[in-house]
Amino acid sequence: MAKKLTRKEKIALQKQQQETDEVPVQKHVKRPPKQSRTASALKRTLGLIVALVAFLLYANTLTHQYALDDYGVIPENTITRKGFDGVGEIFKTSYRSGRFTLDYSLYRPLSKAMFAAEWGLAPNTPELSHFVNVALFALTGFLLFYALSLYMQGRLLIPFLASVLFVAHPIHTEAVANIKGRDEILCFLFFIITAIFIYRYLTANRVAYLVLAAAAFFLSFLSKESAITFLAVIPLMLYFFTDIPVGKYALPMVLLVAVSGIFLLIRYRVLELDKYDEGPVAMIDNYMATMKDFGMQKATAVFIMGVYLKLLFFPHPLICDGSFNHFPAVGFSDWRFLVPFVIYAALAVYAVLRFKKKDVVAFGIIYFFVTASIASNIPMIIGTNYGERLMYAPSLGFCIAIAALLARLREEELPAPVRTAGEFMKQYFKPIGVLSVITLLFGFQTFSRNLAWYDNRTLYSEDLKTAPNSARLHYYLGNQLSIDEYITRLGNDSVRKNQAYDSAMTELYAARSIYPQYADAIQKIGQIHLARNKFDSAIYYYDMVMKLFPTNATYQNNYGNLMFKVGRLNEAKTAFENAIRFSPAYAHPYNNLASVYGEMGASLVQQAQKEPSRSNELIPQARQNFETSVSYSLKAIQLDPDYYQAYQTVAITYGFLGDKQKQQEYMSLFEQAKKRAGL
Repeated sequence: MAKKLTRKEKIALQKQQQETDEVPVQKHVKRPPKQSRTASALKRTLGLIVALVAFLLYANTLTHQYALDDYGVIPENTITRKGFDGVGEIFKTSYRSGRFTLDYSLYRPLSKAMFAAEWGLAPNTPELSHFVNVALFALTGFLLFYALSLYMQGRLLIPFLASVLFVAHPIHTEAVANIKGRDEILCFLFFIITAIFIYRYLTANRVAYLVLAAAAFFLSFLSKESAITFLAVIPLMLYFFTDIPVGKYALPMVLLVAVSGIFLLIRYRVLELDKYDEGPVAMIDNYMATMKDFGMQKATAVFIMGVYLKLLFFPHPLICDGSFNHFPAVGFSDWRFLVPFVIYAALAVYAVLRFKKKDVVAFGIIYFFVTASIASNIPMIIGTNYGERLMYAPSLGFCIAIAALLARLREEELPAPVRTAGEFMKQYFKPIGVLSVITLLFGFQTFSRNLAWYDNRTLYSEDLKTAPNSARLHYYLGNQLSIDEYITRLGNDSVRKNQAYDSAMTELYAARSIYPQYADAIQKIGQIHLARNKFDSAIYYYDMVMKLFPTNATYQNNYGNLMFKVGRLNEAKTAFENAIRFSPAYAHPYNNLASVYGEMGASLVQQAQKEPSRSNELIPQARQNFETSVSYSLKAIQLDPDYYQAYQTVAITYGFLGDKQKQQEYMSLFEQAKKRAGL
């Protein structure tokens, strides 16, 4: 009879196979084929459970529309709307190219190329893109579990706990429910794939794995620049979870550094950073960038990092925008700085003290610090002060740490070998029971939060309930309530139009009360006054915004529209020309300039009718204006083939030129473009 182990001996054995797996792996001993197949089947089943949880939690986003940042990179982006034809251009241009705004800071072609391909398959179909997001997120859950179990030498409990926590966490709703969040999903997904192939290379010594790791890491960079932080994460994973000698890390890490350098060089060339400056960060995007008090800037950054930490434990309320003035500026004496600072300091001390012991909780803490650093506004100021999507990758550190703590709830007795998922759940019923409760709570919040992301109006209306001091949210809702497409659908219903404008003005005035120099809100107020034919009020607000931002192409274009409507054609012409100068890829001012030339041509024709003796002089001038008008409208169509008003302008102008065939051709194209726009 085998000797019965004492409690002390059992605990000693438990420590030797910490976080033990239900099919313990003896190092350097080859598994029997049947046992190996059983372990693989169990691992595959658990991975599929993680993927299924991920998919089900976000299934209610599959019928969602475009929202928030989706518009700038998909339906309002002329390059993306080229479909497959635009993919090559996407890899040669900045992330926001294809809109009238200039961008010298972001190069993320992979997700945008996918959006273009999806548009090519099914134009203006957000449901397809939402499905892709959810499918990629589910795949991420599966591969995350696989990667963690690989690095943890086949142990499955912590990988399973951490992976389920990750896919269930509500802080990911922005990244998954918002199509544009694809950059976060892909960046993290390809990091996981990189980590898998690095491990495979180091354990199997096959060069093919190293090549695949380099390719995956490059794709991670093409998804988002924050992949740079994973250069520190991968060696940390190898150190904490494997016995691979540190010296063996050298070759794969040198290769990953080389990949990073290649990407940064490509980014530098594409963005032409030797010619252009990224420019200052706008106050409304990140108010910390405008703080003159360095101490207050960093104290506020720590405060917001504290908000992220709180949301990891208690993910409510969640908001799509935390810009000025939702989170107030704080100083070093404010408790909102002191509390997170002390907590983070304590976590850092714990991680340092437990580093040599390869404590899993310590790894989770260090991983969070490394991956969150680039989004924290502490080492450097970024383009936003807050975004839950920024915690997509860093949240894994929290999930791993919590999983390691939950794993301690298991029985002290050594677990018996298990072969099925059911036996696995039964063996670890205590930690998995707690995980189930957390998953239900997180899942409910995730499922509920997804509903807010249905479309812009739903999102902004919902989030203003919890972020009433966000100037940008008030502006977003005001803009949405008075957007041209919505007003056009109201037709001749003047009552509903006035109600829409009144509601919009309420939100826009609220935005200005929080941030008086909020130029977007000011110009939108002017635009609504213009739509209501209140020209004096419109001029008042546009004069105000033009003094604040005279080089903004959108403001110049809208100011030109105002001048055109009040009959000041020369001023309108100058404004449209300025808009083109400030943003050459902006289609609208080209067509608006065409309207100016068309109006000038029509005036000359009328003058010739009044003065027949000058017809030989005036008619050629009119024709020249009409021809110039056509050239500008055609340029607008070239820049934006879906800009239906430009086709109408060309058709009208060809009518003045007497070309009936061209007039009918472009009227037909106008109707087609209008139909594509859903009007």
